Amino acid sequence: MSDLLLSEERKNVLFKIVAYTVFISFAILTIFPLVWLFYSSFKPKLEILRHGLALPKNPTLQNYVRAWELGHLGEYAINSLIYTFFSTGGVIILSMMTSFAFAKLKIKYKITPILYNLFLGGLLITLHAILIPLFLFETRIGLQDTYLGLILPYIAIGLPFAIYLGTEFIKGIPDAIIDSAKIDGASYLQVFLKIILPISKPIIVTLTILSVLGAWNEFLLAFILTSLKRSLPVGIYMFSGPLAIEYGLQFAALVIGLAPVLLFYALFNKQITRGLTVGAIKG
Repeated sequence: MSDLLLSEERKNVLFKIVAYTVFISFAILTIFPLVWLFYSSFKPKLEILRHGLALPKNPTLQNYVRAWELGHLGEYAINSLIYTFFSTGGVIILSMMTSFAFAKLKIKYKITPILYNLFLGGLLITLHAILIPLFLFETRIGLQDTYLGLILPYIAIGLPFAIYLGTEFIKGIPDAIIDSAKIDGASYLQVFLKIILPISKPIIVTLTILSVLGAWNEFLLAFILTSLKRSLPVGIYMFSGPLAIEYGLQFAALVIGLAPVLLFYALFNKQITRGLTVGAIKG
């Protein structure tokens, strides 16, 4: 009996060793390219070519200075902030209002399910299917290469999924709370602002995270619909063309592009975890 228990313990220990080895190896393989990119961005070009994996012997910020100036990355970063801020705000405001209507308002003629399914149908439309018509339409009405010409598509693309999550979350709010507020004389607007929104903070956090990361990292639409008002990912891509052999400048530009996302995760790690978890459970 004791030999059997000892054998089981050895198997458990062996399993843990193998599992930890696999997980640690995977973590190293995932993290090392980012670490290498970061410290290589401080190397002169010659040092990158001669000592690719080594730590920088003579660290310099010159790559960042030149990349920022030559690539106009500051201008593109501001553009990305504008696209991200207004598209995220639009998605949150419109999706929460629409979700409240679908989940709690009693609309005549039972058109709520029809409208809800129409919005969900947007999840089936791929970006590539609308890319050419959208480009032609915006060119015709003069929205191509404008802030509004990119913000509006971002909102439209983000709304179907946001409405789905918001509606499913708000459905879980007891009707008794809303009925009690209505008896006390609250209007639907007051119910929405003072009851629905405070209770829906977890799902709002979830939607904000998804929208911010999606808009900030989006490339294809920004590449097609803008030529001057480029976003940061497009600016970094265009910057790498004429300076293809300037590895230090490219690495510095990539770090500049990654930094806001990593900073976002670092500052809001707890909110991200809590929001995604609660959003998944409620949804």
